[in-house]
Amino acid sequence: MWTNLAKTSDRLKTLIVEMFVGEMSQRDIAMALAKALGQFVLSKSSVSALTATLSQEYEASRTRDLSGYDVAYLFIDMVYKPLRRWGSKTGVLCVWGLCIDGRKVLLSLRDNQR
Repeated sequence: MWTNLAKTSDRLKTLIVEMFVGEMSQRDIAMALAKALGQFVLSKSSVSALTATLSQEYEASRTRDLSGYDVAYLFIDMVYKPLRRWGSKTGVLCVWGLCIDGRKVLLSLRDNQR
């Protein structure tokens, strides 16, 4: 399933994630990579497989059981990043917990649309 993707560098994977978060379609991502690199790099189905995995990982993180964390302090912050096309910024709500044992745990990420 990951034949083409396994050979892809981590930097290229990061770029694909950034384009996906920036609301580019899977087809647009595949075409942009081909245009930028001067050759066909990944198929639409490879990009689709990566974005599907990202969505599954996010959903698993979002719905995981948090009862195992002994949180002493809770920090909530809105971070604004230029994630959309044309430079508009999107707020991302970050919820961090500082556990009694000193661990810092990311508890939740949400965009400002939810």
